[in-house]
Amino acid sequence: MIRIIIIFLFFIYGVYGLDNNQLLSAMNNEENWVYHYTLDDIRIYRIEHNSLSIIKLVKDVEISNDILNVIAKISDYNNVISNKKIFTEEVVLDIPSDTIYGYQKVSNIIPFIKNRHIIFKMFRVEENRLDWQLLHHTDALFNNYNNSSDKILSYGAGSWQVYGNKLIHYYYIDSEISLPEFLLKRATERSVINIFKDVLYFYQFN
Repeated sequence: MIRIIIIFLFFIYGVYGLDNNQLLSAMNNEENWVYHYTLDDIRIYRIEHNSLSIIKLVKDVEISNDILNVIAKISDYNNVISNKKIFTEEVVLDIPSDTIYGYQKVSNIIPFIKNRHIIFKMFRVEENRLDWQLLHHTDALFNNYNNSSDKILSYGAGSWQVYGNKLIHYYYIDSEISLPEFLLKRATERSVINIFKDVLYFYQFN
C-alpha cells in the first residue's frame, strides 16, 4: 500500500511540479525499485510507472569513497564524460560553501527540439553519499546563461553512493520532451549508463 501511494505521488508531482527534496527521499526507499536487466555487470532498476523514468544503477566493483571526490570535481567533467554533446562547467560562488554548483548544457540531435541546460547543486549527505538536485529555472544563477534557444530543466535529482563493494547511482530528470515514453526511457537509460561507465573508467585509470 505504501509503495502504491509513493508511486501515485510521483505521478502527481511529475505532472504538477516535482519536489526535488521528496524525489531524493523516495529514491532511497528500497521498496520502490523493480529490477529490469543487467548490462555489462551493471544492474538496472526502475520505479514502475509509465509516466516516469526514475533509474537506479548498481555495480559490484572494487572501489572506495574516493570515487565521490571524482564526481564532486565538476571542473573535470568535460574530461570524464565521453559524450561531447554534454558540456559542463563549475559555477563558482563568491561565498565559500560546502555545496558545489555546476552548469550543464546538452546539445540535442533531434530536429526542432531545443538544447537542454541545467544548473545543479551537489552536496555530501554522508561520507559515502553525494546527492544533487536541479535548481529551479527562476534561480538567479541562470542570469549568466540566458539563451532563448535553450530549454531550462528544473525537475530532477539524484545520488551517488558507495556501500561496501557497490557503486550505486540514482537518477531522474524530467527532459520535458514530447516523445513516446519508451523512446525517452531507452535514451535516458543509455545516457545514464554511459556516464556511470565514464565515472568508473576515469576513477580507475587516472
